[in-house]
Amino acid sequence: MPKFPSAIAVTRCLLTAVLLLPRAAAASWPSSPLLNVPMCAAAGDQMFAKVIADGTGGAIVTWFDYRGGTTADIYAQRISAGGALQWPADGVPVCAATGDQTYPSIAPDGVGGAYITWNDLRSGLKIYGQHIASDGTPQWAVGGIPLCSNPGAQQSPSVIADGVGGALVAWLDSRNGWYTVCAQRISAAGAFQWVADGVVLCDTTGYRYGPDLVSDGAGGAIVVWYDQRAGNGYIFDDIYARRVSGAGVPQWSPQGVPLCTATGSQQSPVLVSNGLGGAIVTWFDGRVGSYDIYAQTISGAGVTQWTSDGVALCTAAGEQAYPSIVATGVGGAIVTWRDYRSGSEYDIYAQRISQAGAPQWTADGVVVCAATGDQYDPAIVPDASGGAIVAWPDMRPGTLDIYAQRLSSAGAPLWAVNGVGLCTAANMQNVTAMVADGSGGAIVTWQDKRGGANLDIYAQRVQGSGLLGGDVTSVPAPASAAFGLAPAYPNPAFGGALNVRFTLSGGG
Repeated sequence: MPKFPSAIAVTRCLLTAVLLLPRAAAASWPSSPLLNVPMCAAAGDQMFAKVIADGTGGAIVTWFDYRGGTTADIYAQRISAGGALQWPADGVPVCAATGDQTYPSIAPDGVGGAYITWNDLRSGLKIYGQHIASDGTPQWAVGGIPLCSNPGAQQSPSVIADGVGGALVAWLDSRNGWYTVCAQRISAAGAFQWVADGVVLCDTTGYRYGPDLVSDGAGGAIVVWYDQRAGNGYIFDDIYARRVSGAGVPQWSPQGVPLCTATGSQQSPVLVSNGLGGAIVTWFDGRVGSYDIYAQTISGAGVTQWTSDGVALCTAAGEQAYPSIVATGVGGAIVTWRDYRSGSEYDIYAQRISQAGAPQWTADGVVVCAATGDQYDPAIVPDASGGAIVAWPDMRPGTLDIYAQRLSSAGAPLWAVNGVGLCTAANMQNVTAMVADGSGGAIVTWQDKRGGANLDIYAQRVQGSGLLGGDVTSVPAPASAAFGLAPAYPNPAFGGALNVRFTLSGGG
């Protein structure tokens, strides 16, 4: 009878063969929540990071940075899908002009780079922007270009891609004594596409705050803000929106369409596309005294589609505030918020709303996290399966850490009860931003004080399974097989394991 090798011998042979195949570069994402990837650990504080996808499974992160001393500058860093930093250590300077540069906003340029805008105090309160290429090199003038040269103050710029390689920006402008809402379109080369100093979308009496914007799918944008035109001192009263076409022509009612003019205060609207040329907007709402969460949709023609003054997503006891929103891809959205219904601490809840404006999950939302201690101000991204990933700062250990949870399209938590720890390092971690990784997971970034003295910027990838780190490594087919002994090197410092996926051709 033929003599077959033992199972141990076969296993050793197969592992040896696999380990000798050509290898891709090792992943850098840690699998331990005590580690994470430092995006910037320079001297001074780095704060309020914003993040976008880079189009290849990685991300570009921007923040404002005090490494130069007492004034803030704008920096950025790119990280690959595998967790490797792509630009110089501690990031590239986007703007290091005199005076403070703070609170950046970021949008993709469609070719691996980014548009970044910010508040700038080099010569009074103004707004500036810069286009950063995929290799981290600035494409416009050193220090950025002014987005508006009109006398008076400009602030709070928000930027999105225009869909054809350029960018759309909305901001607040004091040119008329009040804070006017203005917008501009900019080409990849930094040329303004609309009227000089921007298109005016709302300049009626009363202050405005925000704004936020989303593409209308046709080169223009829908802009939303909260609006004090009704008076009542400095209470931020109502929610308004207006569309501007790709040619820079304001659409809809001259001072914006009211999305909510209910009694009390409505604040901090955010929006996503409804996939039909319009938008879904959510905000927190004080019409009954304590704050609740409401939402409204508006068509591309400027017509609100749901109940007058919005649909209630949560009217539970206590305060619900600071919602974040993500589109579901079928004309609806998933909204998450911080929630004080317990009366003793903030928790995280979420609700899904249909295209018709009907809440889809448990009344007043499903629990995302109700762990001991406060959980604050969640961020949310789609999970590519009709659900979402939510991340937040979490006080359960007594100091702020970063946790996350994945929700199915039916609102069921898919990871550990109350979420998985993305960062449980020493000291404080706070102010999260995140982006989907294109593979069902997410890349999350935050400001981090694990070093003790100063705030730094860190990031972590979480897979769709809830495991940290990891990437998919492809192995090119070799011309011929080689056999022998070869070691594997999973890095024990990262608490990780070696995961190999391979395909054998033919009868192999």
